Amino acid sequence: MTSTTAFSAEVRFDELGADFQRLTGEIGWCSVATVDRKNRPRNRMLRVTWEIADDHPIGWISTRRSPVKTAHLARNPYVSCSYWTPAHDAVFADCTATWVETGEDKQHVWGIVAAEAQRQGFDPYAIWAEGAADPKFEVLRLDPWRVQVTLQDLEHGETIGSSRVWHAHS
Repeated sequence: MTSTTAFSAEVRFDELGADFQRLTGEIGWCSVATVDRKNRPRNRMLRVTWEIADDHPIGWISTRRSPVKTAHLARNPYVSCSYWTPAHDAVFADCTATWVETGEDKQHVWGIVAAEAQRQGFDPYAIWAEGAADPKFEVLRLDPWRVQVTLQDLEHGETIGSSRVWHAHS
């Protein structure tokens, strides 16, 4: 068994972007944590569709505007997203979440979501019959300030321990 340890290193997004896109795409479902009115975390499983714009990721969640999710985000717009594989590869994205309000932005997201849905073998029209125009089609935009990609190849007896971190600089 090979064992190598590498501490988290801060990098440019393009240095971890390929692994970020590969892992989030392969894993699909993401644990997204919000914070309630008593500052307690609450997780839910959501599908986040990521696109890269100006060398940083933007996440899109097609969802419904539930009272709990809406209240949590109104009080505290920060979310934490995590992905995990049985090989212990992981992606963590700490983000600011905002509701998308414009029809133009929703149409943009619908195009991205519909393309991913086709690749993943599901039909978003089964949930939102009118597509982007469906009144129940809501979108959350995620703007990460921190992304961490950790690679472990434990399935093959390797402990790589490679962890890279990207921070948005605003």
